[in-house]
Amino acid sequence: MKKIFIFVILCIAAMTVSTSCKMAPSDNPGDTVAASVFEPVDTSTHAAKSKNDTANIKNIKDSTDIFFVGEGSTKQNLQLVSYPSKRDTTTYYKAKHLKVTGNADFGHVVRIGFYHLPSGDSIVTSVTEVK
Repeated sequence: MKKIFIFVILCIAAMTVSTSCKMAPSDNPGDTVAASVFEPVDTSTHAAKSKNDTANIKNIKDSTDIFFVGEGSTKQNLQLVSYPSKRDTTTYYKAKHLKVTGNADFGHVVRIGFYHLPSGDSIVTSVTEVK
């Protein structure tokens, strides 16, 4: 009986010690966002920087049927990221019976087989891992 009484008192003490004091001063740091975020962008330097960025982009020819499997793939949809540039992303519906050969997890390089519907849409019918 004495052990139960001591245990109950220790539990109550542990609960009261772990709770915070409501009278403690609040920590209000004020404006924590840098002032540079709110300053307007200098258009002359921004335009020059973007001009240099577009000049350095190489013309990469992407494959038409080889893709990376994207992180946005679900049970019904398959997100495909262009290979090798990873610049374009498309989402296709999966066919009811999808033939998968190899590993088709996120980030893997796969070859895709499409079925073109009469309406002009395309659905994925086969996924084959490219090694």
